Amino acid sequence: MARPIKQGLDYFPLDVGFLHDVKIRRIMRACGIQSIPVLISLLANIYRNEGYFLRWSNDMSFLIADELGVSEGAVTATVDKAVQVDFFNANMYEKYGVLTSEGIQSRFFEAVSRRKEVRYDARFLLLNVNVYNNSVNVYNNSVNVYNNQQSKVKESKVKNKQQLYINLNMEEVMKVYQDNIHPITSSIEKDKLVDLIETHGTEHVQQAIEEAVIHNAHNLKYITAVLEAWQAKGYQLTSKQKPKAITSDDSERSQSYIEFMARRKAHKAAQKGGQVGHADRRSDELHQGSARGDIRDTNTADGPREIKTILDDI
Repeated sequence: MARPIKQGLDYFPLDVGFLHDVKIRRIMRACGIQSIPVLISLLANIYRNEGYFLRWSNDMSFLIADELGVSEGAVTATVDKAVQVDFFNANMYEKYGVLTSEGIQSRFFEAVSRRKEVRYDARFLLLNVNVYNNSVNVYNNSVNVYNNQQSKVKESKVKNKQQLYINLNMEEVMKVYQDNIHPITSSIEKDKLVDLIETHGTEHVQQAIEEAVIHNAHNLKYITAVLEAWQAKGYQLTSKQKPKAITSDDSERSQSYIEFMARRKAHKAAQKGGQVGHADRRSDELHQGSARGDIRDTNTADGPREIKTILDDI
């Protein structure tokens, strides 16, 4: 399986005049000096994952607070002030719950301009990315392929790969994961989730996420175990019937165990059939004994009856 195309950045530029920006000064004045590491952590999460935006949630607030050793209230207050002074775009924050800005997007798309393919969601854009010929809109399925002089075979492979990413609708699954499990904070976790989607399909991954939420197992390891168990059973799922709850023991059952259970079930059925046959034979024996008793009791005062007549009566 081909490794997923990297989306985020390994590093991002930070202006030498960062602390002299009037927006930063306003945030520092309102939220204190601890707001600076909070802002840097927010930018790092943006550039590292999606590259140009970050889905904001209570879980993300906790993760940043835990990472920096500050309170969640301090993180939330910094974000609110950053939106107020237009460090982050207010419309995107209120409408979609994402943190982004025109400057962030400009720096990201410029940094990845030499890549053959870059995925984006058109809903979150604040600038025109059509000038970048490597952009793939995963929201409305329109594709701008990288314009070069490669052979038709290589162009076909690129298009097939792009279509694969579009058809899988990864953005939607990742949104479900981040909204219900926890925000994705590392490229390793994101790559593992992409591998699950490519291996098991979007429908099964979303159903596995639902199973994890139902059983209060908010981690990727549990989701992976559920998917592997379903895969072993042939994905016997329907849209109207939810899959049976799968425990950690189910994921460890081997093929030999399944075969053993099948033999055990057949053995029980055979035993049950043998008991029924035994009962039928016993009933026949009792019936025959009753007939013989009738024959022995035929010597009455009126004289013995002929054996042949008695048998005929029976």
